Amino acid sequence: MLRKSVSIRVKFILAVSLAILVAQAVVAGVFVWRDTGLYARTKQETLQAAAQSIAAAAAQPARARDVEGAYRALRAISAIPGASYVRLEDPSGASIAETGRTEQLVGDAIQTEPGREIDRFKLLGSRTLEVVAPVVESGSVVGRIFLVGDVSDLPKRLADALTLMAWGALGALVVAVVLAGRMLGRMTQPLTDLAGAMTRVGADHDYNVTMQSTRGDEIGVLVRGFDKMLGEIRQRNAELAAHRDRLEIEVADRTADYRRAMELAEDANRSKSDFLATMSHEIRTPMNGVLVMAEMLAASELPPRARKNADVIVRSGQTLLAIINDILDFSKIEAGKLDVETLPVDPAEAAEDVLRLFGDRAQSKGLDLADRVQLPRGATVDADPVRLSQVLSNLVNNALKFTESGGVTLEIESDPADAARVRFSVVDTGIGIAEDKLDGIFGAFTQADQSTTRKFGGTGLGLAIARKLVAAMGGDLRVSSATGQGARFYFSLPVTRGCSLTDAPRLAAPARALLCVAGVGSSAHLRLALASAGFEIESCEQEALAARAREARLVFADLECLPESGRLDVATGGAIVAVSGLGEAPDSLLADGRVDRIVQRPLASSETRSIVDAVVEGRSITAPQKAAARSQLPRFPNARVLVVDDGAVNREVASEALKRLGITADLANDGAEAVAAVEAKTYDLVLMDGSMPEMDGYEATRAIRAREAETGATRLKIVALTAHVVGAAANAWREAGMDGVLHKPFTLSAMAHCLAEHLSNGAAVEAAPAPEAAEDEPVVLDVNPKVIEGLREMSGGDNVAVMRIVGLYCAHAPQSLEAIRTAFERGDRTALGAAAHALKSMSANIGAVAVYAAAQAIERACRLDMRLPEGNDVTRLPALVEIAVAEVRRLAEAGAPQARRANV
Repeated sequence: MLRKSVSIRVKFILAVSLAILVAQAVVAGVFVWRDTGLYARTKQETLQAAAQSIAAAAAQPARARDVEGAYRALRAISAIPGASYVRLEDPSGASIAETGRTEQLVGDAIQTEPGREIDRFKLLGSRTLEVVAPVVESGSVVGRIFLVGDVSDLPKRLADALTLMAWGALGALVVAVVLAGRMLGRMTQPLTDLAGAMTRVGADHDYNVTMQSTRGDEIGVLVRGFDKMLGEIRQRNAELAAHRDRLEIEVADRTADYRRAMELAEDANRSKSDFLATMSHEIRTPMNGVLVMAEMLAASELPPRARKNADVIVRSGQTLLAIINDILDFSKIEAGKLDVETLPVDPAEAAEDVLRLFGDRAQSKGLDLADRVQLPRGATVDADPVRLSQVLSNLVNNALKFTESGGVTLEIESDPADAARVRFSVVDTGIGIAEDKLDGIFGAFTQADQSTTRKFGGTGLGLAIARKLVAAMGGDLRVSSATGQGARFYFSLPVTRGCSLTDAPRLAAPARALLCVAGVGSSAHLRLALASAGFEIESCEQEALAARAREARLVFADLECLPESGRLDVATGGAIVAVSGLGEAPDSLLADGRVDRIVQRPLASSETRSIVDAVVEGRSITAPQKAAARSQLPRFPNARVLVVDDGAVNREVASEALKRLGITADLANDGAEAVAAVEAKTYDLVLMDGSMPEMDGYEATRAIRAREAETGATRLKIVALTAHVVGAAANAWREAGMDGVLHKPFTLSAMAHCLAEHLSNGAAVEAAPAPEAAEDEPVVLDVNPKVIEGLREMSGGDNVAVMRIVGLYCAHAPQSLEAIRTAFERGDRTALGAAAHALKSMSANIGAVAVYAAAQAIERACRLDMRLPEGNDVTRLPALVEIAVAEVRRLAEAGAPQARRANV
């Protein structure tokens, strides 16, 4: 903070005044010093001369010691100015005579000697000065004269002189101040002007002020320097203003560029969201029919092989649907994470599901695929079952991909480093991974090297995703490997606290088990199960099988190792289990009694344990029939349900699914019919499609809710039946006021769960009886007839329902075809896309894949590419529809449909 100060003018005058005063003081001091010394010398000389005169006059009296004569001589002091006392002494110091004021002599007189300078400071403090002169007579000293002079007038003399000097100094000071003021006025005025200009510039920030000076001294230099500085500041400000103007223009241009880029990015983002939403809808719509039919097929009474194949279809479809849900969920993709649940999961069951998915692939490559579960029974882990299956599937898939010989083993055991965790390991005998590549294989789009990608394929995303999923479940996916020595990928998950553990049954007495099974993994799998039950395990080659089997209580043998006819001779009560590949074992083995059980590779721990437990407990090891249990679906016989969908095929699929749940549903073609139906009849639940012509499901729901608000009617449960799971349409059902959503493709269990959730008001639920056993006929695996057969299975074998669905397709497909042709001729892209979507949806549900693909191409061009399709895409549709109509009619009428591959 600056202190307030006086002006430089005042300071200069004060400095001049002080200098004058100091100079006058110095002069006064010199004068006092000089005058005092001069006074002392003069006084001393005067007194000394007087003393010598008196001494000459007193010489005779002093020699004669004539006192009277001495007095006469001493009286001469009266004529001496300033003399106050005189004394005559003899040589011995005795006083002869004296005269004058003796009171002044006591301790006051300054004694001097000729030629010696008097101390000025003592002189100023004394009142008298004493001189001594010898009295000489005839060359002999006959005495001394002491003469004292008065010096008390010295201070007054000095005071008078100093007073005079002070007045002179005062006059000089006044003159100096006046002259200095006049001179300083001319000298400091430029500085004053400069200070004022600086103050104005600082206060107003006005740099247009100019200063002129013709002086050649320092002040002129200062003024000209300040003026130059102001000029430079003005130039700088002008340059800054010009630069700021340029920057504003550049910022405006860049802001416009950024705004355009942001708009483009937002458009791209919206396009991506729309694409994901559309793809979600397009993928889930055909999957609806596939999953529903597959689930109904798996729930039917089927032979063991067919049931296992159907289970694989169901599990594969569910896994695929879960993955599609994650891929198409835009928010999860943007956030870089997936939702993970924490549920108790049976590790053995998870391993079995994964191995079943890859059994056929392992068999085609000649690889041994097996698990080795070494955990207490009943032990579970805290994990997300879908994510765990996804991780294990990825690891097993990679292991099979990079393994040419040997096998792949899924090991599950207690973590050696932490007993409260379970370690999952996928071990293969493949090409291995170089040590310097191990750190990078978990990166996205990363594989060991480019030759790996060229030879084995893959994107390199699987391990990165798997590691993130494992981390989300509380684990850490790691790898140990070396080139040419295979690889081990492993992670651990926490054991569920409080899970119920049970002991495996053990043999009361020793018994022997014989293994004649190829594959290190499968053999280890069987050995682990047998050892835990207390069996003595022996392995043998095919040549020694017959001889060694006689002493065995339980025999596991590969199908090709068993004799071509007859049963092996085994110990009393012994059992024979044939180990085969998928679909290899003929049913005649069981029918002829040559074996007691057939198990298929990859060997599952649950099945192996059940066989070993049965032998230990003395029970039959014949495979149980599970179809009846699988088909126990809930029924809702009193429920009143309305299905609203613009696709006839979709309505029939939903209707047949509801029939399996004991419901005969009413059907409506669009939202307007749904509103009319709700006004005319009371329903417990409405399954409402979202995207429909005329009035869509959301608008219909709003109309129903508005009517309820006006009339005070009870709120009707409305569930959205849609394939939209991402994008703006994904939450449209909630905004419209619906009570829930059932996403396509739905399963029977999902439909049943939806009904159970929303039919709580009086709709009784009871178990459905198991369907009658189907004949043991081969499962048709071709694509086209499978959908028709699935419709037949869904309707409980009722071909009338199938014919009705096919008839609806045959009636509506030409109508959609005509709508496509008309819209294309008008150039109406919106109507063309809607008509193509309708044809595509009904074709997917009926299995007409060629028509589905062609209609999908037209819809994609209209809705995604925002253009009209090529003319050839439209003109070839009639022929494809004609073929599809004839083919689906033939398949529906045939008792045993044969596959006919579409030429797309």
